[in-house]
Amino acid sequence: MGFDLFQLIDLPRWNRKLLTGFWLIIALAIFSTCVYDIIAWFTTSLAIVPIITLNTLWLCLGLLVIEAVHKWTKRGKDYIVIIGAAFISSGLIYSFPHVNTLLTTLFLPILVSIFYFQTSKVVFSYLLSLSCFYGLYAILDKQTTWIISDIIAVTGVLLGGLAVALGIMSRGKELLKHLQSSLESGQDLLVRNVIMDKLAKTDALTDLYNHMSFHEYLDKLIEQGERYNFSFQLALLDIDHFKKVNDTYGHRAGDAVLKKVALTIKTMVSLNDFPARYGGEEFAIIFTDMDLQEATLNLENIRKQIAAQPHEELNGQAVTISIGVYDFQKGITKEMLFKGTDEALYEAKRSGRNQTIICTGHKKATVQ
Repeated sequence: MGFDLFQLIDLPRWNRKLLTGFWLIIALAIFSTCVYDIIAWFTTSLAIVPIITLNTLWLCLGLLVIEAVHKWTKRGKDYIVIIGAAFISSGLIYSFPHVNTLLTTLFLPILVSIFYFQTSKVVFSYLLSLSCFYGLYAILDKQTTWIISDIIAVTGVLLGGLAVALGIMSRGKELLKHLQSSLESGQDLLVRNVIMDKLAKTDALTDLYNHMSFHEYLDKLIEQGERYNFSFQLALLDIDHFKKVNDTYGHRAGDAVLKKVALTIKTMVSLNDFPARYGGEEFAIIFTDMDLQEATLNLENIRKQIAAQPHEELNGQAVTISIGVYDFQKGITKEMLFKGTDEALYEAKRSGRNQTIICTGHKKATVQ
């Protein structure tokens, strides 16, 4: 399933940034009037007119009202920000009607609406800017030098601004959709790689680690054991008389037994242990977070649990396993480790099966 990148846009954060930008515009207007008043005072020796108080104080109050409405309302916050942009542009034009360049601020609501990637909000901002302009023209008719050609020109320019805004928004949507498609493709590829990696490392029948993964992990453990002088335990587990199971009940019954035995092993080891299907009816477990005594106790619990499990495929009979375990210490090679574990497993088979034999050095001990 895909996801919508447009939902990832943090609109509350952007609304906050836009409102902060409006405050910066007012601050710039105050700074500009201060500079103008100081220059006028030095050049004409006239008293400074309190333009800041008269022409910008009401803008601050109006923006405070917009901030309050934006904070307390639950719906339509985006439209409130767009209205705030129209208020700032209209307020500046009204306060300084002789500065014709301020007419360009009528683009501010349209620019703000682009952030929301919604055609309805872009059209709303255009109509709002146009309405503000016509309203200002009616109010400031005698205070400005605007003529009918100016009205037509501003109307056309705002219409052009609408077209540009829609074009920018359309292109932005195309880019976001392309990015979304690329991310989804990358996500699918990642999932496939994870699945392929799992298939390459696990046995298809038992879902345990396979023979190759087992040897890769064991080689690393032996290397770390030699370097940092820590021990671990290797156990080999073999299902007793498994050939008889296949010959008597068929290979499908044998596969079912393998899966059930593997599930028991998997559920009875810890997350730090490494269970694997070594081959055929033989399994291997590497214990890394316990000593030999704890590993042996865990193996005995596994052996007893398997011996107590009936199998429907075997007419309710259970199977048993024989186990050989070897305690790795620094200085033991991989060949010595496997030889000792194999010998312990062979001894468990030779001396009656369904038991655990521990091999430490050249000594073997049966777990009672």
